[in-house]
Amino acid sequence: MRLLFARQGGGMFGSLRYQTKIFLMLSVFLFAVLTIINVIYYFRNESLIENDLAQNKQQTTIKLQEQVDDMLEEMDKLSISVNASNSIMGVLKGIASNSEVNYFTAHPEINAEVRNTLLSFTSLQPLKGRISIVSRFGDYMGLSNKMDNVKSNKFQVRAKPTFRDYLAMDDYKRFLPPHPDPWSESGDRVVSIVRPLRDNYNVYGYVEISYSVMELENLFFFRNDLSFGNVLILGPDRGVLFSSLSPVIAGNVEENDRLNMPLDEEFGHFRMQFSGTDEMVFYSKLTAADWTVLLIEDVSVYRRPIEYLRYSSVTIFLSVMVVLLLTLYLYTSRVTRPLRRLKDSLANVDLAKLELLPSKLRTSNEITLLGVAFQGLLDELKRTMRQEEMAKQREMVAQMNALQAQVNPHFLHNTLTVIAAYGKSSGNPKVVEMCIALSDMLRYTMKFERKDSTVGAEMEHVEQYLTLMRSKYEGFLEIEMNIDPDIGPVPIPRLSLQPLVENAFQHGFAGIDPPWKLAVSGMVSDVTWTVSIVDNGIGLSFELLEKVRQQIGRLRDDPGSETDCLAEEKGAAGGLPIREGNGIGLANVVARLYLFYGEAVEVRVDQAPAGGAVFTITGRR
Repeated sequence: MRLLFARQGGGMFGSLRYQTKIFLMLSVFLFAVLTIINVIYYFRNESLIENDLAQNKQQTTIKLQEQVDDMLEEMDKLSISVNASNSIMGVLKGIASNSEVNYFTAHPEINAEVRNTLLSFTSLQPLKGRISIVSRFGDYMGLSNKMDNVKSNKFQVRAKPTFRDYLAMDDYKRFLPPHPDPWSESGDRVVSIVRPLRDNYNVYGYVEISYSVMELENLFFFRNDLSFGNVLILGPDRGVLFSSLSPVIAGNVEENDRLNMPLDEEFGHFRMQFSGTDEMVFYSKLTAADWTVLLIEDVSVYRRPIEYLRYSSVTIFLSVMVVLLLTLYLYTSRVTRPLRRLKDSLANVDLAKLELLPSKLRTSNEITLLGVAFQGLLDELKRTMRQEEMAKQREMVAQMNALQAQVNPHFLHNTLTVIAAYGKSSGNPKVVEMCIALSDMLRYTMKFERKDSTVGAEMEHVEQYLTLMRSKYEGFLEIEMNIDPDIGPVPIPRLSLQPLVENAFQHGFAGIDPPWKLAVSGMVSDVTWTVSIVDNGIGLSFELLEKVRQQIGRLRDDPGSETDCLAEEKGAAGGLPIREGNGIGLANVVARLYLFYGEAVEVRVDQAPAGGAVFTITGRR
């Protein structure tokens, strides 16, 4: 017989080689897995990097704010020292109002004394700007780190618009944003603090501490990239007090943009559009003055590390994908090489001669060719094997029947006795206990001279069975035996209780985790006796419980009817197979009870309240 095969189809991939199919499927799977991993990696790291960038910029802004606060507090401490100086306050109190000459110019010795006092305040660090003292009558003296003091008489000092304002202000101090220095001939821009010099009753003048704006600019110089940061200081009215913004950003930040900035918290950051440009703004409010420090950065520059992450992720993904695809191709080629070699030689199979013939299968799929070719061989071999198997089964049955007739039942007892003796001599009481239990069970089941027994004997048989089960499920089984001694003589068909107990192990405890609990009780009264077997197994479904009760009712009416179908749904949830374990089905037990007692017995199957099944046998004495 020769098998001839047509071209194998299979859709779009039917004509592809097996190696190509494996390579394509694994490549798609690999691509999907790497894509998912790369996407998760990218978005997770993007979030982490963005959070780190925001935290770093926010910390930088807070650090700038703290440095500005430190500078203002340094100026404030210097003004407090002047106000607290008894010598300076004594000089100011002693200045007369009727003199038209600058008091400090007319009294050089007092001027020198005041200068020495001021120098003592700056002995720990060099003076960073100017200290200007003005009396209430316009007398002026100053101490500066530059030789550019303006020469002003009392009339010029009193003519300044800020003179009366500073003397009359209710505040203890006032910070002045960057402005031209009124006491310098060059008019350099300075940051100042003005404090009235007063006691509890009168104001005797004021002191103005001025630092060069360069001191403020130096705070905003970033040494890591040798450039000034894009810093903006706003006043309480959102006016610009100081700016080191680049010309591009400065030209885009308009007044309306400043008024719309959400600067309600002590510090924070937000993203904002300035005249078409997208910027990140980080801010922190000063504690010394009602000023706000802003650090502004272009979003494209701010997100540059995220762009690097994106490009690097794509590059790594493509590189890894290329390497893995090459490795995968080499691997699939190596794995399918034996199939390709076999395909080159196996093209057709002649079942009559069992030899390989030249190629007649027109397909490049090695697995399809092998499957079709060998399926023919398997079909032919299966037919031959089935015939031989049937012959062997008939021979085996005949031999088993012949041997079984020769077996002496007492041989089993003798063997168990030998095993028990060996266990006892070996110091293993568990083996002795199991052998005795099994021997007693065999002896009990082989008593064919009588078909009936007693509840007491049945309970002993059950205890022997439970002894074996305790050994098998040691540590997982909890058994409760509650037997009234008066129920022992009650007659009952042989092997009526042990199958019910065995059913709990075969089906009730299947599929649930230990501990497994089994309760066997036997009670007797003046007119009735009751045997109950309760387990905590899977129980019976509602449908199966109803079907079992209907079958019990039919057996009660006709005990001789068919007993092999007490539960037809074998293997279903809550199922109750009737010919498992010892071979004596539960339907057989129910039928024999009704045949033995007739209407004087009742058999019930219920669902336990805590889960599991309850078998109850109740009879009249």
